[in-house]
Amino acid sequence: RDHLHAGHPPRREMFDMRTITALGLVAAASAFQPALPSAQPKLRASSAATTSMQANGLQKAAAAAAVALPLLTGMQQATAITPEDVRGLTYLQVKGTGLANRCPEVGEDAGRIAIDETKKFKIVDFCLEPKSWQIEEEVGKQGKKGQTTKEFVDTKLMTRATYTLSGIEGTLEKGDDGLVFKEKGGIDYAPSTVQLPGGERVPFLFNVKELKAFFSTPDIGAGTELGGLFRTPSYRTGLFLDPKGRGGTTGYDMAVALPGLEADGGEGQDELFAETNKVFQVTDGSIEMAIDKTDADTGEFSGVFVSEQLSDTDMGSKQPKKVLLKGIMFGRVAEYDGTEDY
Repeated sequence: RDHLHAGHPPRREMFDMRTITALGLVAAASAFQPALPSAQPKLRASSAATTSMQANGLQKAAAAAAVALPLLTGMQQATAITPEDVRGLTYLQVKGTGLANRCPEVGEDAGRIAIDETKKFKIVDFCLEPKSWQIEEEVGKQGKKGQTTKEFVDTKLMTRATYTLSGIEGTLEKGDDGLVFKEKGGIDYAPSTVQLPGGERVPFLFNVKELKAFFSTPDIGAGTELGGLFRTPSYRTGLFLDPKGRGGTTGYDMAVALPGLEADGGEGQDELFAETNKVFQVTDGSIEMAIDKTDADTGEFSGVFVSEQLSDTDMGSKQPKKVLLKGIMFGRVAEYDGTEDY
């Protein structure tokens, strides 16, 4: 048997060599990870939450808040951060860590937030962090050849860590139907792109512009639900020019790169009308939220959300797709301090 092993290291030495090589590759890969600050915030395990979407529509989504987020996202659960963690960090400690793209969560449920009718209140630091991105697509029915049905399919996020909405604020008033939150400003939109399983990429403008959300209870606490409609502007503005120099408010009004289609006096470009006639489209979206933790002392609350909106239409030339987002939300109730411009 000795001659069979001539010129080859023993098996144990081969195993050791493979182990050393693997460890070396892991160490080399870790060198390309962003360096975390020396004084990292104390992180805790993310609280169990739900963003389950019901088959009969978005309106029942918040009522199903009983399933943990990891089960919905199908991804490894990320550690959560508390408001105290964020407030204790400097700019250099946050830079390069991805924490600026995160929404904090209330640590422990500590009482309900009462709203005094004699005072004026607002919601500040409102934050929405998606954890799951789905697009409605036609998929084949199992066992039924040639038949299709529309379902929301999972996608791959192509956008870097700039997809979270934060710093949003607005009025909190008591109306005839209870508490009403009206969004007034902040980082309330984030251009994002996802990729479908087949490779097609779908851009959309994640936003809550002009959101008017109604609360289900006269105060705010665990079990409170809120939701409403918002307006989704066009993914691109009128100054955008496509590869042929066409735009909404500037640029050419025809496909100058295809002069052959103009030989009949212009009617030949009818088939390109949607591409040439750029329009700024505004569509409606809806969002449902469920609060699972509040802090009566600080006025902070956190929970989960499910949002449905339409994707980009390429300024009117493409049919939009339905986008379903699920994630966590955070906000803080505060009294007016005189700095408001609304």
